[in-house]
Amino acid sequence: MSYMVEQRFRSMMLNQVYVIIYSVLAAFIGINYMLFILVMIFIAVSMFLQSYLSGSPVGKKVKADDVLRGKRLYHEHETRSIQTKDKQVMADFQEQSKFSMYNMIGMFIGLIYFFVFFKYVPALSNLLMAYIGSNIRLDFFLAFLIYFEVYFVITILNMEWAVRKVKRLPMINTPSQYTITDRGIVMKGLVTTKGIAFPLPRDINMTLNEERRFVELIKEGKRTITKIRFYSKNPRRLYDIFKKYGQIRE
Repeated sequence: MSYMVEQRFRSMMLNQVYVIIYSVLAAFIGINYMLFILVMIFIAVSMFLQSYLSGSPVGKKVKADDVLRGKRLYHEHETRSIQTKDKQVMADFQEQSKFSMYNMIGMFIGLIYFFVFFKYVPALSNLLMAYIGSNIRLDFFLAFLIYFEVYFVITILNMEWAVRKVKRLPMINTPSQYTITDRGIVMKGLVTTKGIAFPLPRDINMTLNEERRFVELIKEGKRTITKIRFYSKNPRRLYDIFKKYGQIRE
């Protein structure tokens, strides 16, 4: 999500590519349930690819297998049990949760538009036909192009509104499992596994909280503060490993 906020122009350009793909697809398939299913699949795939291609916010993204070939220095196989004992964690996620709620509002409005106005695309196509000619493929393409553009305008405006509401957004990522080697970090979440290479960039800061049992890697952007929080049974040891092999400062 921090990528979406910090790199909004690039995200908008990618969305335009998706809009054109959806519109071309719609022009050839026509309006039926198959089109609707395929569009839903395309939206899900494009969101996944956008997340996957965005890279890591705190370092160079590498293949997890390459990192795991190095010498293992630390491994935490399950962090949730440690996180549940952190009594202040809910307060830390308050702004992030607020931002997510604002995004959900925009998504809900976008979905209402998406479902309600889908049936009016043929009428828009017929209207365009009266002005540009009788090429049915071109008419459908332009009609769907307008339809999808309005949907993405709604999502973009909502993103801008959400960012303004929270001012500077803290984005906290807490991997459920991670491994540290002399080559880098491998983090496992609910869906994906990501690798980050050592050494880490010079603009990455680090904090240690032994009482709450975590180490954080922090990168400050113009509108976001991205934090990867590593809950640990031995945070001091983890901190020393990051300091030595990641070559980062407090």
